[in-house]
Amino acid sequence: MEYRFPRWLSHVLLGFIVLVIAAEVYAIGSLAARPSSGEAIAYCVVGACLMPLLAWGYLYVRRYGIQLGADGLIVTSAFRVRTIPLLIIKQVVTATAPRSGTDAWLVDGSDAVIAKIDGGLVGFETLLINLGKALQPYNVLFYRRVNFGPWEMQVAGDSHWVPYEAPRLALESARRLMYALAFGCILIAIAAALSWLADNGISV
Repeated sequence: MEYRFPRWLSHVLLGFIVLVIAAEVYAIGSLAARPSSGEAIAYCVVGACLMPLLAWGYLYVRRYGIQLGADGLIVTSAFRVRTIPLLIIKQVVTATAPRSGTDAWLVDGSDAVIAKIDGGLVGFETLLINLGKALQPYNVLFYRRVNFGPWEMQVAGDSHWVPYEAPRLALESARRLMYALAFGCILIAIAAALSWLADNGISV
């Protein structure tokens, strides 16, 4: 069985792409009529940032899929298909956040991420259960965290979760999230500054 995203998700992303293109065409037309329009400049900056993200998201959703084989996971991504042997997986880290939902990461013995299992896949919970059964002979550790609760751990194939410290992957992800938020704030500040300068007749 192949686990994939629901079909409606790709249609929603395609709709957003069409809306952004329409907004960009409108903003370019406004700039042609009023070169100093701060609002149009802001639309262009935001649109230029959104388009690559939306295009990548659409391609990701259309192509992404996971199959659980006898000896490994077959992961289909945007540009390639690869097989991950079960014996190199040492940890499966699952985290649930109020806004981003649930995702799982496969980690090897050196704490490097091998692959991500997106929680939006149809049958995600079933996939994790079947993965736990497949990884039982390798004594793989499963970690989970629901929202902002404590981290828990179990050995693959076990049914009992015990409180445990956060895995190294979670600590590094929290640090990267802080950097991403800072970068996003900088982009918003640049767009706001360009809009203010244009509205006040100051050329950049």
